[in-house]
Amino acid sequence: METWLKDKLRGDWQIWFIIAVLSLFSILVVYSASSALAYKRAGGNTESYLLSHTVHLLLGLGVIWCMHRINYTNFAGISRLLLWVTPVILLYTYFFGTTVGGTKRWINIFGISFQSSDLVRLVLITNLAAMLARRQNVEYNPKTLAGLIFWCGLLCGMLAVTNFSTAIILGLTCFIIMWVGRVPARYLFRMAGFVVGAIVIVLGISIFLYTKGVDFGRGQVVLERIEAFAKVDLNRDKVVGNPDRDDSYQRDQAMIAIARGGTIGIGPGKSFQRNYLPEAFSDYIYAIIVEEYGMIGAILVMFMYLWLLYRGLKNVENTNRAFGGLLCVGLTFSIVFQAFVHMFINVGLGPVTGQTLPLMSMGGTSILFTSVAIGIVLSVTKGEHDEGKVIA
Repeated sequence: METWLKDKLRGDWQIWFIIAVLSLFSILVVYSASSALAYKRAGGNTESYLLSHTVHLLLGLGVIWCMHRINYTNFAGISRLLLWVTPVILLYTYFFGTTVGGTKRWINIFGISFQSSDLVRLVLITNLAAMLARRQNVEYNPKTLAGLIFWCGLLCGMLAVTNFSTAIILGLTCFIIMWVGRVPARYLFRMAGFVVGAIVIVLGISIFLYTKGVDFGRGQVVLERIEAFAKVDLNRDKVVGNPDRDDSYQRDQAMIAIARGGTIGIGPGKSFQRNYLPEAFSDYIYAIIVEEYGMIGAILVMFMYLWLLYRGLKNVENTNRAFGGLLCVGLTFSIVFQAFVHMFINVGLGPVTGQTLPLMSMGGTSILFTSVAIGIVLSVTKGEHDEGKVIA
């Protein structure tokens, strides 16, 4: 049995274990968190969402298995082709995307709905890792960095229009990849200074327009969320009580869930706040975990993501392959950073952003895209492939 498992499930066994634990735990939490939704939309059939989530997890595990059997160097060429498609997809999302919670993040292609940001993250991280791998023996200067800066700036900037929080996560991930990829610190800090300066200028203009009561679309939504988090009133004349999204209400209900959880929680399936949190099964699933399993459960989940990050970084130390090492860093950091953003928001340490908890929140395409990333990481950890032309 052990020999069979080693043959079929290759790569870092600790990552396999982490994924199995998170997936099994998510079944319990989603079953509880989605019960209120089941009564609203499925006539009280609580098993319907449990079955749907379980099927998505099984499909995700199948995707992980398939991806980890593929030579990860093949993804460099595929992502290079998709890199030219992603700007078009982001434009399509902006003009024709499906509006959810006041923002256009979802698109429907051939009957399949997904967030364009999930695809953009995979494509940009993979391409950035490949571009850096090919430049390991090149002296960095503005000319050699031009391609990296162009694509990172273009895609993160376009993504920020519809999904600002994900753009920030992706931008910081790119910064980490470039830092690990030995881009000189002087260039990194110049880029960081330029980005921070641009954000400050845009934020200043946005606040001015907001205080004057000017409706400027997505930027106004971001400011409303910051305003709700900071408990300030920048525009006293605005219309309050948006029925599609009341950030203060969500945050307050999450705080009640956390307070009820205490140290050991009130018990699996006994959540009370799932009936009040609008997105208890996705955006606020960590609050439900704290309510039902207490600080013990919350720390366990946090530890699993930190363990995943540790294994991703550890595998960089264990490989001499530049492309594979940078892929491990980028993909694991992106997943774990998103998880911590979700957790921080759930405990009141940040404004509402709509970030889900990877592999635990209910959501089919999100699980599948995360599974693709993990499968690629596991393919790298096998250490079986020669990168060849990828780093030539």
